[in-house]
Amino acid sequence: MRRRSFVRLAAAGAVAGLAGCTSRRPGLPLASPRLAVAGDYSWFALDRDLRRGFCFTWVRDLTPAEVLDRLDGEELQQVTWQQLVGSGDGQRGAAGRYFIGVARADDWSLIVEDRGDLGATDAVVLPLSRGTRLISHQRGEDGHGRFLVVEDGVIQLDFDPAAPGKISGVRSAELKPTIDAVGFDTGDDPAVAIEAAFALAARFTEIPMTQDLLRTRTYLLTAVSPGG
Repeated sequence: MRRRSFVRLAAAGAVAGLAGCTSRRPGLPLASPRLAVAGDYSWFALDRDLRRGFCFTWVRDLTPAEVLDRLDGEELQQVTWQQLVGSGDGQRGAAGRYFIGVARADDWSLIVEDRGDLGATDAVVLPLSRGTRLISHQRGEDGHGRFLVVEDGVIQLDFDPAAPGKISGVRSAELKPTIDAVGFDTGDDPAVAIEAAFALAARFTEIPMTQDLLRTRTYLLTAVSPGG
């Protein structure tokens, strides 16, 4: 974690359920009536803002202020989507310093990073998920990344969307049918991997990740120095 990163926090709805579950368990609600699939996110292929990498991190039941407090962030100013990611090159700062944006929607906060990996770093997401649930979808410039489901400091699911055949986490076997259902491509098509990961996040949050959702929010631009 050396350089730039914008983190956006836009809150979303309740966590979606998992295929094959017959009873409701803590942290695993029943399935949403509208189950997202990879094809719902084909818009991303035409979006230039995030082509060089991104990280979206959903945190449930925390306000942006509470998220910033847990990250020990310094709020700088309010910015629009284009101010946050318009350059497509992240936000440079001192070594180990990240610049994050925060917005709110329903019961979730969403952390969005431009070419960042803060939301894919265990030392950050495990304490951030304390007492709640966190969903993170990160992709690097090389096409590989990390998808995480974390509950109260415990990793439930962990895998690279570009290599969905290898998964880990305490509920990885239970969540495997849901991963398969969203439409990951066994041929390792990077475009499909991104779309399927967006769909998987939508199933867990019940919040569709749309261009409208991202572009209509005002973000709190904040400086974060993990471990600093």
